[in-house]
Amino acid sequence: MNNMKKARKILTALFLIAVSVLIYLTTTIRIYTEPFVELVTAAPHSYQPYNKFCYITQTAVAPLRDNTLNLLVWNIHKGSDLGWQQDLTRFANTTDLMLLQEATSKQALSSVFKATFPTSFFTAGFSYKKITSGIEILAKTTPDMYCAGTGEEPWLRIPKVAQALRFPLENGQSLLVVNLHLVNFEWTPTQYRQQLEIMMDRIAEHKSAVILAGDFNSWNKDRLTLIRRLAAEQGLTEVLFENDQRLRFFGQPLDHIFVRGLAIKRAYSESVESSDHNPLRVELELITAQP
Repeated sequence: MNNMKKARKILTALFLIAVSVLIYLTTTIRIYTEPFVELVTAAPHSYQPYNKFCYITQTAVAPLRDNTLNLLVWNIHKGSDLGWQQDLTRFANTTDLMLLQEATSKQALSSVFKATFPTSFFTAGFSYKKITSGIEILAKTTPDMYCAGTGEEPWLRIPKVAQALRFPLENGQSLLVVNLHLVNFEWTPTQYRQQLEIMMDRIAEHKSAVILAGDFNSWNKDRLTLIRRLAAEQGLTEVLFENDQRLRFFGQPLDHIFVRGLAIKRAYSESVESSDHNPLRVELELITAQP
């Protein structure tokens, strides 16, 4: 009888712990059924549904006027490391486009960098303790289209997100900029492939210049092979870095940049202590044919 009572007490305690954990998770973590998106532009524009993932404006948008683009790609680790604000501000002074992963609503980047980057596009799949976490593009011009999609982590059930902005060019074509943070905790890349293919479909529909970049969580050769194959199918060129300080796991780099319709003038990464990832810096030049 004593053993039975002890077993019941243990089971009751385990049940109460499980219920407590469930209550904690459900009250502190909010999973968005659709990607949370926040697009801020210098002038208001009305965007209408274009397809399942994208919205487009019929209002005229000023084209990109400079053929040279300085790009920053950086996982900023939710701003949890000292010095990230100073480093990001330093990078912003010499950058035209910033593609960030693990950005949060608490950082208020759209407000902090409003003077330098009047366009900000924040996309998230979840919030924790009312702080939304996701990815963000900061730009100096207004897009005529934006897109967002998610991929669910198989074990954690917390979505990873992808986003895209399309910018008109002076020659009547456009530049598609895709920012990714791909699924991590999955050995067989099923969800990983699905999330990647959603954005590859957007790239396939786009016939001119493309930037595809972000934290690909490419920590094994199978993932890296898949990325490179899908990128090659869309005519994308992988950016190689002079001073390659990218974060690696199992010997594989996690962060990547692929381009189409752009010449790579210079590409490097630098070591910082303000995030667990090191930033990628690239100078690009549009080579899209004139109409």
